[in-house]
Amino acid sequence: MHPTRLYPIAFFACFAALIPQPAFAYIDPGLGSLIFQSAVAIFVTVAAGWATLRMKLRHLLSRFTGGAGENAPK
Repeated sequence: MHPTRLYPIAFFACFAALIPQPAFAYIDPGLGSLIFQSAVAIFVTVAAGWATLRMKLRHLLSRFTGGAGENAPK
């Protein structure tokens, strides 16, 4: 399809997507707890990943700096 013929089709598709339609959807009362559990799981996963990445980077950098990392005597 030629690109100039694609622009009117894309315009009408975007315009049609903006026309509101009734959804006839039911939101379950347990959806709030599902969203909360998902948010907590995402937060814990990101925090654990960040902590692991930080620990591995410190270990890697301690190899290059002579081994004086966070476990070095003070």
